[in-house]
Amino acid sequence: MSRVNIGCPIWTHDAWFGNLYPPKKSKIAPLQAYAGLFNSVECNSSFYHLPSLETISKWRENVGADFRFIIKLPRTISHAGQLGTCHSQLKEVLENIAHLGITLGGIMLQLPKQFSPMHLDQLSVFLEDVPSKVNVSVEVRHMAFFNKSAEEKALNQLLVTHQADRVVMDTRALFACDPSQYSAGERTLITEVQAKKPRVPTHVIATGNAPIVRFVGHQNINQNAQYYQPWITKIKAWLDAGKTPSIFFHMPDNKDAPWLAAAFINDYNLTYPDQCLPTLTLPRHEDLATQPTSQQLSIF
Repeated sequence: MSRVNIGCPIWTHDAWFGNLYPPKKSKIAPLQAYAGLFNSVECNSSFYHLPSLETISKWRENVGADFRFIIKLPRTISHAGQLGTCHSQLKEVLENIAHLGITLGGIMLQLPKQFSPMHLDQLSVFLEDVPSKVNVSVEVRHMAFFNKSAEEKALNQLLVTHQADRVVMDTRALFACDPSQYSAGERTLITEVQAKKPRVPTHVIATGNAPIVRFVGHQNINQNAQYYQPWITKIKAWLDAGKTPSIFFHMPDNKDAPWLAAAFINDYNLTYPDQCLPTLTLPRHEDLATQPTSQQLSIF
């Protein structure tokens, strides 16, 4: 059954307690509180270390059957330069996260910018190792995969062959943000995030049945609608095609990411009132305009 997975790259932030969440002293776990708002999470913590079985079991206990984890594979797999020979590591990861049961929405392989077209054979071997029942998505950062040449076509065809999705990284809003317009603290934060995030073209493509969009927003939350508006129609089109898209909202300081997601859902539901997404009701964000911007920057 088609659905839209919507969430953030984290499920806890100090600024959310006593606001989005009950106070820290509450018996409600942060993940449980997060799952009361969103139906999915882009689990970035697994990139740094593989969670223990005990941790994974606790995750499963804190969410309902409708929730979905998109697990980013550890960097020991994606960034070690041995993608085609990590069979045992991948097997261990898959065995561990299988304990998430129905809540496992898929795995994400984020490749470094050094991963070039000459390494596609390694990716092919890796994808052969992923069971067909597991949704897998691949994020590339080497610019040769964005030049619409034979190299990009080879990547896309490989993904189509394995029914793997190509992660769509949309950082247009982030890089439209001028750090000099902000206070010293915000300026440092924006500059650091812009240095870390890839500035790659936003190529919109679904090579599998579970496309993933990573939307990295502008520091000024009101500036984001013009960049996410095209995703409203694209996600609706993917739904109509029977796909299960995911969209995860990032911001320079992710404390504001839930409000960005809420603004997107609100605008989606205004556009398609007969096929609404579940409403996300949050405390008022003092910097969020009550009306969406009418400007739209198309990426299609």
